Amino acid sequence: MSTPTSDVVPARPGAASRGRRRFLGEILVAQGIISQGQLDDALERQKATKNVRIGRLLIDLGYVTEALLADAVADQLRLPTVDLASVEISPEALQRVPRDLALKHRILPWMVDGRDLYLITADPTDMATIDAIGFKTGMRIKPVVAVESELGSAIERHYAPEEVQQVAATEAITLADQLAVVDEDDASSGTSEDELERSAQAGPVIRLVNSVLADAIRAGATGIHIEPQQKGVNLRYRIDGALRHVITMPKRSQAKIVSRIKFTAHMDVAERRKPQEGRTRIVLNGASYDMRVSTMPTADGEKVVIRIVALDRATLAFDELGIEADTLEELKSLLRRPQGLMLVAGPAGSGKTTTLYAALSFLTSETTNIVTIEDPIEYRLAGVNQVAVSDRAGLTLALGLRSLLRQDPNVVMVGELRDLETAQIAFEAAQTGQLVLSTIAAGDAAGAAARLVEMGVPAYMVASSLVGVIGQRLVRRLCACQQVQHGAHAHSGCEHCGFSGYRGRTAVVELLRVTPRIRRALTSGATADDVRAVALGGGMRTMLEDGERKVARGVTTSEELLRVVPPREIDDGAPCAAGAVSPQAPDRHGAAGRRRPRILVVDADVAWTDRIRAVLSREPIDVAVAATPADTLAVVHRDPPDLIVMELRGMPGLTGLELLRRLRANLATVRTGVFFLTNVDDPEAEVRALDAGADDYLRAPVNPELLLGRVRRALMRMHLLSS
Repeated sequence: MSTPTSDVVPARPGAASRGRRRFLGEILVAQGIISQGQLDDALERQKATKNVRIGRLLIDLGYVTEALLADAVADQLRLPTVDLASVEISPEALQRVPRDLALKHRILPWMVDGRDLYLITADPTDMATIDAIGFKTGMRIKPVVAVESELGSAIERHYAPEEVQQVAATEAITLADQLAVVDEDDASSGTSEDELERSAQAGPVIRLVNSVLADAIRAGATGIHIEPQQKGVNLRYRIDGALRHVITMPKRSQAKIVSRIKFTAHMDVAERRKPQEGRTRIVLNGASYDMRVSTMPTADGEKVVIRIVALDRATLAFDELGIEADTLEELKSLLRRPQGLMLVAGPAGSGKTTTLYAALSFLTSETTNIVTIEDPIEYRLAGVNQVAVSDRAGLTLALGLRSLLRQDPNVVMVGELRDLETAQIAFEAAQTGQLVLSTIAAGDAAGAAARLVEMGVPAYMVASSLVGVIGQRLVRRLCACQQVQHGAHAHSGCEHCGFSGYRGRTAVVELLRVTPRIRRALTSGATADDVRAVALGGGMRTMLEDGERKVARGVTTSEELLRVVPPREIDDGAPCAAGAVSPQAPDRHGAAGRRRPRILVVDADVAWTDRIRAVLSREPIDVAVAATPADTLAVVHRDPPDLIVMELRGMPGLTGLELLRRLRANLATVRTGVFFLTNVDDPEAEVRALDAGADDYLRAPVNPELLLGRVRRALMRMHLLSS
């Protein structure tokens, strides 16, 4: 195994001497980085402290920076340096050194090469640590230098996947159980920096956050939203482009959960007054996922959004995107051009990057040199040279693009045209013999062409280099459980689609070819509306029209199409929609304390459910009824009730205990109250029900006032009913 050179500064020939140890302070004085007086001052202060290294003291005193310290030591000892933000750590190396040993000595194993173990450290002069690791592993240790402040988060980041894999093997109820442990554990913990650090590394919090990540991935979520409210913390997943409420967690869990996420994403745990961004990587059941974390301070605390990106995704192909056959052939003909600029336009989350990667997969061949510059790299593609932007290393998008043009590329992919400098370089490349692919944030294809001119790119350059623009959105596909009856779709759903009726997404696109007429319009200063009118006159099919074809084939619904694609407009701007947009269901969880409690009564006996409904309706309660297992599961998953009242024997095909176990195993319903009101007079059955998680057990016949009193008490405990 050869030592990679992309992430390190190559070492000079030779190695650090194993003779008399050269102390760190001596090295810095010898190189003139600090004075002898500054070293003496730091050594004197070191006597009054415990377990504080001289390097850390010199940094704290302002005599040297971390980066300068690392470079000086590496240069003096002729050792390589490594950028922890981009280095790839070998799983074999991680297995050689236990996590607790890495944390204790602040080191990170990098890779194994024969009998050599490359070890990343901030202090390669610490021979005691190097000898200890060598003795533990039985290998020759090769030190590699890195910045000390980055080591802690890097250790946590690279050892974290093991914890997530362990969580993946557990049942979903583990998450709910762990949430209860976190709620009860140290409820009065403070919010000082040290206390936040300790809570972020506590076992229950680690397992809870890892369980949330694993649960979200299993649910097919692309994003996790942790939203503080006045009296709780809402957890929502973004699945198929739509947010889905999962659970409301207690307010006292908020600081611990947020601190753990920030710690894992190597963010400042103590900083809660300004937005932060970070990232980490986890492995779940052998698949790798990139977690991109963003925090935002709100009136009720820090809101956290985690974007989930699957890194081990299969090869992307146009056939998987849902592009219509005639549009796809036209797109492929544009991609076969030897030069020019091809853009994908749309808002965030519209699948622009996925379409770009599908285009790269289509263009990949042994005779084509494809180079990308991305921030960050979304997916790894075989046969494509991918470069990641690194602000820390000074590799900006514009600088990287200029450099890769010297790599003799045939095809260049730029992650996004986000500023004038990057756009101008991309256009220059498109004019000098390369096919350039990129994305741009714009409403539609015509708007993208006009926006380039607004950014400052000369109109003649846009007209001469731009060959086409794809405008796109993503709409949810109807689940296979949906049946078309009399032109309408059923909306009951199934467990596979979370009873939403939709599963998966497909693209609706419009393809604008830059024809001579459009070039003339651009050079004459045309607006987006002018460009759109010319394109429509040339036969362009809009996103709405593309979506209507999918609606006609039963791929999606008109409501879903109009949810993401703007309706038609006539000349005076008045909307002329192809169909009515269904109003959004009210967010039952957004106005805690103001809504009416909701109870579901489950039984096939209509007379029995009517009697229970009449009793419960004496209070300000919304009562729903389900008579079949399918109806019950649909109601429970689509709009979880606060309390379920049911017979222990249940219904044909679904007993009461079976339903209870399914509720307790699902994070969205784990806290739903369950009352058994049953004719079964068996003490052992009552014990089994309570052990399975039932909140109450009443034998029929029961006094209506007793039933109402028990229900009222349960709702008051949930803070859903006033005393």
